[in-house]
Amino acid sequence: MCATTHNKWLLAALVVLASLSATLQQNIAQNYSSGVLRMAKAAQIRAYIDAERASCDDFYEFACGRWRKLHASSASKPRSAYLDQLQDLYVRKSADMLQSGRETDNTADRKLTKFFESCRNEVAVQRLGLLPIIEFVDLHGGWPAIKLQSWYENEYDWLKVVGELRRRLGVDILIGLEVVPDFEENDMNRLKVGAPKLKLGGKQLYLDSSYDDEREDYRDDIAEKLHKYFPDMGERWAKEVAQQVLDIEQHLAKGLPDNAKLTLPQMTRQRFVSELKSAYGNYVDLNRYLTLVVNQTIYSKVYETPEEYFSNLVEVIRDTPKLHIANYTMWRVLEHLDFAGEINTPNNDNWCVRKIISFLPAQLQNMFNRNYNNILMVNELQSTWADIKRTFHDELDTELEWLSDSTRQHAKQKLEKIRLRLISHEDTELVDQLRDLDIQPGQYFSNLINVLEWQTQHKLQALFSKPKSAQPEVRLPRYNPQNNNIEIPIVFLQSRFFWDAEYPHALRYATLGYLLAHEMLRGFDAAGRRYDQHGYQRSWWDAASTETYDDRAKCFAENHYNNFKYRGQNLFSAKAEELSILDSGAVAIAQHAYQNWWSNVEDREDVLSKESLPLLEYTPQQLFFIGFAQLWCVDYHDSVEKFESTPEPLRVNGALANLVDFAREFKCEMGNKMHPQRKCELF
Repeated sequence: MCATTHNKWLLAALVVLASLSATLQQNIAQNYSSGVLRMAKAAQIRAYIDAERASCDDFYEFACGRWRKLHASSASKPRSAYLDQLQDLYVRKSADMLQSGRETDNTADRKLTKFFESCRNEVAVQRLGLLPIIEFVDLHGGWPAIKLQSWYENEYDWLKVVGELRRRLGVDILIGLEVVPDFEENDMNRLKVGAPKLKLGGKQLYLDSSYDDEREDYRDDIAEKLHKYFPDMGERWAKEVAQQVLDIEQHLAKGLPDNAKLTLPQMTRQRFVSELKSAYGNYVDLNRYLTLVVNQTIYSKVYETPEEYFSNLVEVIRDTPKLHIANYTMWRVLEHLDFAGEINTPNNDNWCVRKIISFLPAQLQNMFNRNYNNILMVNELQSTWADIKRTFHDELDTELEWLSDSTRQHAKQKLEKIRLRLISHEDTELVDQLRDLDIQPGQYFSNLINVLEWQTQHKLQALFSKPKSAQPEVRLPRYNPQNNNIEIPIVFLQSRFFWDAEYPHALRYATLGYLLAHEMLRGFDAAGRRYDQHGYQRSWWDAASTETYDDRAKCFAENHYNNFKYRGQNLFSAKAEELSILDSGAVAIAQHAYQNWWSNVEDREDVLSKESLPLLEYTPQQLFFIGFAQLWCVDYHDSVEKFESTPEPLRVNGALANLVDFAREFKCEMGNKMHPQRKCELF
């Protein structure tokens, strides 16, 4: 297929899908025909396939080979993934919701809408300019040559300035500060002080000569923004300050760990604040800094991480002119408030939504759920879940012979109790949380400052209370062993992303079915077997079943160890082994559920026509495996040194290489990479 034709099909898919994403769900069915939807989905799938790659040698590259050409990562966006588009769709729909002018249900909704409207009010933002920020950051000597034409170095108290900015805006300048759960005690929080997050990331990007171009781009971007928003200061001044910012951050980066793979406990030590005062003296008076931020003396121990950072910071403060420190502080405030970002660009709606997500995610999800709740999608979700659940129940009866009878019965009881739960938030609680937050029309930066002050105080107050269970951002279904539920985030329920009535069922089972099966199996793996059907921490496996599971799990370690090499690193670990077990089991269960659905279809000819797509010469079964693989299309930038989980290409190939059905559908010969002689199976 020639490049021109390929690009035409891709353009058609993107135009239609983008249009669909921006349209309210209740209007979509009326505006788009079945043929257009199926054509768009087919064009999208075809756009990512690299047909020149042999499917039996590297199926991930076959299914996702063109992804990186179409959605390349970069230094500023080091990871580009298909699943990230789900969040992009959520952002676009939220922007449509917030500007629609519809009636809002409560005061929390109204505050979100006011914030959004003030953010997208370009006229008001440009008229006020930096004035709200400068008036807020009216600290003695804080704005050299801008707020104060005569700036006196000996009067500049850098630590007081950055301390007050941290207390009020939550911005980490030169010193990073966070409230974290104690590593050993479950009922207390501690302060963690150390390195702040630097814009470019790790040590390598600041100091390695191979990243000279990235650093130059970073410096030039700062200079361009400073000149744009301080035109009276001149281009030369903007370039000088930009160079000062880069120089300081390069010096700060020398205190970062050399090994990016170290865990937090490995590079952390506990110290009393008085010890920190003795270690770093007046150059970096951490006792004074913490008192300024928390507004009281800290007597308990704090975590210091990484261990070498503050010794290096002493050198930075000692060797850097105060004017440069002041300019750096000024820039970090502007950067934290995103003054030079997309706020002043046309069509900044999505950017404004992302600001709300960063500060008030629960409130936005609650509003989104009430506006976009689609009962048809919920019903289809429940229907697919019932099929996955039924398939696994049948396998417990007939195929998992390695389980003892007693453990098998307990497994059935636990499976029966697993429920899907849509993550929601109490309206009253969300309204109460925002009661003291003041949001005014047409005052974006004043509103932003108010939100930051509100958020910072809430986070600092956590130091004086018991840790709450972490609530990470959830975009995909997640199994919770403590209540034996699969939690479904609101972001996940969006039409035409994973499934649609007009798409082949093969794609629904390959994506939605697989994700549900994957989380279901977490209730039955090495960790899940420690929780019973009610969520109590009680092992319900007998010794024989546990021993057999562990023996079979060794196959995944032995088979995959040499295949878990990615960019020269061997990434196999106990965590990767468990993920391999879940991936292999989930895709097998999802495929069996699809086969069961197909075997129960009455009108085969009519359904078969819908199980294929135009432009794609693949069988429904092949389409299932392609749909599963494309769920994980991703591109990592060369600067990514550490992977939090098994990279997606390894997950796709590892799972499918264990399936005989996959090898049969793609006619892989025994001995091919995707059809090894020895296969591993647990579920």
